[in-house]
Amino acid sequence: MTATESPLPISTAIEVAEPARGLPRRRVVLSFALGIAMVLALAAGGVLAYENAHVGKVATGVHLGSVDLSGLTREEAAVRLSAAYAGFATGNLVVGSSAGDVTVTYGELGRKADVDRMLDVAFGVGRTGGPLERVVGEIRTLIRGQEIAPTVTFDRAALHAAIAKLAAGIDRPATSASAVLGSSGFIATPAVEGRTVDQAAAEAAIVAGLDGIDAPSQTRIELTVATLAPPVDDIGAGIAISRATRLAQSVVLAQEKDSWVIPEATVRGWVTFGTWPDGSYGPLADAAKVQASLQAMAPKVNRAPVSASFLVGKDNVVVGVTPARDGRALDVAGTVPLVEAALITRAKLGTDPKTPIVPAVTSVAPVLTTAEATKAAPLMKAISSWTTIYVPGSHNGYGANISIPAMAIDGTVLAPGERFSFWKTVGEVSLAKGYTLGGAIVDGHSVEGKTIGGGICSTSTTIFNAALRAGLEMGARANHYYYISRYPKGLDATVFITDGGGAQDMTFRNDTNYPILIRAYANSRAGIVRFTLYSVPTGRTVAFTNPIVKNYLPGYTVTQNTTSLAPGVRSQVEYAADCQDVWVTRFVRDASGKVIHTDNYYSHYARMIGVILVGQAPAPAPVPAPTP
Repeated sequence: MTATESPLPISTAIEVAEPARGLPRRRVVLSFALGIAMVLALAAGGVLAYENAHVGKVATGVHLGSVDLSGLTREEAAVRLSAAYAGFATGNLVVGSSAGDVTVTYGELGRKADVDRMLDVAFGVGRTGGPLERVVGEIRTLIRGQEIAPTVTFDRAALHAAIAKLAAGIDRPATSASAVLGSSGFIATPAVEGRTVDQAAAEAAIVAGLDGIDAPSQTRIELTVATLAPPVDDIGAGIAISRATRLAQSVVLAQEKDSWVIPEATVRGWVTFGTWPDGSYGPLADAAKVQASLQAMAPKVNRAPVSASFLVGKDNVVVGVTPARDGRALDVAGTVPLVEAALITRAKLGTDPKTPIVPAVTSVAPVLTTAEATKAAPLMKAISSWTTIYVPGSHNGYGANISIPAMAIDGTVLAPGERFSFWKTVGEVSLAKGYTLGGAIVDGHSVEGKTIGGGICSTSTTIFNAALRAGLEMGARANHYYYISRYPKGLDATVFITDGGGAQDMTFRNDTNYPILIRAYANSRAGIVRFTLYSVPTGRTVAFTNPIVKNYLPGYTVTQNTTSLAPGVRSQVEYAADCQDVWVTRFVRDASGKVIHTDNYYSHYARMIGVILVGQAPAPAPVPAPTP
C-alpha cells in the first residue's frame, strides 16, 4: 500500500489481523484488546488535537439560521448575530381595546434576538459526551453541518411596565352609589361601573404573538377588559335612603318613670352612611354626634341623691326620719352603643320609633343613708343655736333677702365629713326667686337699692355663729368692711358674688361621727333669723376669748345740705362706724377636755363717717344789673 492510498477501515484492519488457524485463543483476545486500546488512544488524541485547535471558537459547519458561525469566537459570533437579526427589534405592536388602539414599538417591549442563548447552543455543538461521541459529532458537523434555529427574547420588566402603562389609561375603579342628607331630605348619587385590564392575559398574548422569529412587522392583539361592578349599586343606595328615613326620627330615652326626647332634627344630623355589620350599605349614627347630644341631655337625666333627713317635733325633739333617695347619672359612653344599636334595628326592621331606649345610668348613693339617719335619730338633740335680730327695711328687702336664703338652708343635713357651703346650699340669688334689691357695701360705701339680695349677710353671719358654737371645723370666712353692731364683734361673716364672677363664701365641715341637721326659723316682719343645729352630742365644749380691740378710732356723723331733697327733709345715706382691729379666739375641747380646734379670728373694721343729707331750697337766681 502506497502513501497515497486510503487507509483501510478499522473493521477491515481488524479482520486482516485475525490470527491464523491453530494459534492459541488467548493470544487472539489479547491482540484484539490491544487493537481497540490503540484505536481509542488515537481517537482521543485526535479529538484533543482538534479541540485544542478550536478553543473558544464555534465548531466548523455550525450555522445559526442563515449565519455561518464556523470558527468564530463568542464575541465575533455575537456581533454577526446581532447584525443579522437586528430586525427582530423592529416593528410595532398594536393593542386594541374598547378605549381605542395604542401602538407600542417592539423596541419598547425589549424584543430582540436572544444572542446569548443562541451562542450557548452553538458552542455546545460537538462538545458534549465522551471522546468517541465528540469525535463522531465533530466529524458529522464537519461533513454535514449543523443548523440552529434563531430565538427571540423579551425584556420582561419593560413588557410588564408597558402593559401596566396601557392598563393605567384604561382601568377605572367602580364608583358606588351613595346617599347624603340634602336640604330637603336624603338624596342618592348614582353608581358608575368600573373596568380593568387583565394584565397577565395581555402579557401572555403579546409573548405568544411575538415569540416566533416569523412575527410580522406589525402585530395586533386585543386586550381583555373586564367590567367592575360597584360595591353599592343604585338599588342599594335607594334601600339605604329608605332605611335612613326610618332611622332619622326622634329618639326617646326612658328611665323608671322619667323620659326624655331627642328631636328628629337632631337625630337627622347624626346620620352618615357606611357599611353595616352584615356588610350591606346603610345609614349609621355618627358616634361623636350621638355622644355630644347625650352629653347635652345628661343634666336633665341626672338626679342628685337626697340624703336622709330628720323630722323635728315639739320641744325641738327629733321624732322621725325622712328616707334617703339614690341619685343617678347618665353613663354617656355606655349609652352611645345602645342608641346606635336601637337605630340600626329601627332602620332595618322598621320598629316603632316611639319605642323608648333605656339608657345606661349609674346609681349615686346619698351622703347620709336612711339606715344611718334612723340609727342616729333617737339620740339627736339641739347642740347649738344662734339668733340675729334686725330691722326690716329697704336695705334688706324688708326681710325677704334674709328669710329666703334661711329657708333654702332649712332642713340641710350634713353627713359625717361633709362640708357646708353657703353659696352651694342657697343657690342662685335672683329676682325670680323672690329676692329684691337691697343695700350693700361697695368700694367702702353703703349703696342702697342696687344689689339683688342685699342684706343676705345677716343669714350667713347667723349660721356661722351657730356652727362656731357647735364646735365644728370652720372654713372660709371674711368680716364686713365696717363693723355692724347687730353682729358679735369680730365674729361676723360676709358673703358676696362680684359681677366678674369672684365670690366670698362661708363654709364649715361636720368633723364629728354623727349627722347634723340644720333647722332655720325666719320671720321677716319681726326681723328675726335663727339657726339651730341638731346632732348626737359628742361632749364638745366651746369657749371664746373676749374681743381684743386695738387701733380704735371712733366714727362720727356730719350733715350736708342738698337741693336733691325737699327743704327740711333729712336722709341718712351713710352710717358712722368705729375704726378698730379686733381679735377673737375660739377653743373647742372634746369630751376629755383635749383642745381639738383653736381658731384665731382677726377683723379689721374701717372708720366710717356718717352722712345725713338735709334738703334746702335752691338759691335764688341772681338779678341782672339794669342796663345803663
